[in-house]
Amino acid sequence: MIAIRSILDRQLTTLRQQTSQMSDVVEQSIALSLKALHKQDIGLARLVESFDKQINARRFQIEERCYELLALQQPAGSDMRAIVMTVSVVTNLERIGDYAAGIARLTQRIGERSLVEVPAEIAVMGTLTQWMVKNATGAFISRDPILAQSVRERDVELDKMQGRVYQKLIAAMTKNSAEIECNTLMLWASHNLERIGDRSATIAARVNYLVKGELYKSVENASV
Repeated sequence: MIAIRSILDRQLTTLRQQTSQMSDVVEQSIALSLKALHKQDIGLARLVESFDKQINARRFQIEERCYELLALQQPAGSDMRAIVMTVSVVTNLERIGDYAAGIARLTQRIGERSLVEVPAEIAVMGTLTQWMVKNATGAFISRDPILAQSVRERDVELDKMQGRVYQKLIAAMTKNSAEIECNTLMLWASHNLERIGDRSATIAARVNYLVKGELYKSVENASV
């Protein structure tokens, strides 16, 4: 019995390590997508898309391992919750990678035209989303409900930033119709960042279930 427990502990540790590594790649993808947007670097934007393929592969690898553990080890209690919630976490991380790749595709649509001004708020939002991804995953791995709550609180702040970006860009388009196309793309970029925040908050909410066995949504209308 002790040997079986030891094997499961090692497998759960490996799952946590793989999830943390996936989160690191997702953070890099967000950072690169924003750098590509600010510099209008088409080559860098294409690199983000290759990161997205890696993120997808990691998600399915971890998910498959979770299902194997559920079938072979038949865990119960907190072990079972940890495995089930890992599937949810990596699914949300994969979707965050999709949003980062979406920003990279917007950069490619802007193309190599004269340098387009990126609202300063988008850079701030980008920094905040990277923090949220890192700490949401960290809270899940370390089972830290206090850190998880701080991530959920920052999501409210991110939503307010996105609202300010929206108002700013709509005003700019009203004044100058020539800026409509590029500013619309910037709106989509800020929307993607806002969705990254929602997904991070959803990951953070999983900590409550992991620790207490109580499941609730982190953000109203957030996808799970």
